[in-house]
Amino acid sequence: MSDRRITLVTFGFKYGLPNTNYYFDVSFVKNPARDSRWSLFTEPNDEMRRFVLEQPSAQAFLERVVPLLKTLVACDDDVRVGFGCNSGRHRSIILASEVERRLVEDGFDVRMVHREEVYR
Repeated sequence: MSDRRITLVTFGFKYGLPNTNYYFDVSFVKNPARDSRWSLFTEPNDEMRRFVLEQPSAQAFLERVVPLLKTLVACDDDVRVGFGCNSGRHRSIILASEVERRLVEDGFDVRMVHREEVYR
């Protein structure tokens, strides 16, 4: 196992907290499910990803959370991080996937779990 390993878990707060040792509530990002282009059950696509990732609040979060997670991995040998929003279908998945992309690009071993896949 790599000493640069991290597990990211996406989840919906309405289904309870996952078994992780760190959490981020990403509900501050505008919810694409409330935009007329998508519904609660729309799968994330490129347009939805742009909608979420181009929001200034999402960009600021990503710029800060990735270095923080790198620090946690250096200090903790069991880093499991939850990214939650209301239902765990859009914002948490899109933001955690972008975090995963950035960490993998920097040589981290990332395991992604989308806990609410059963509800999709």
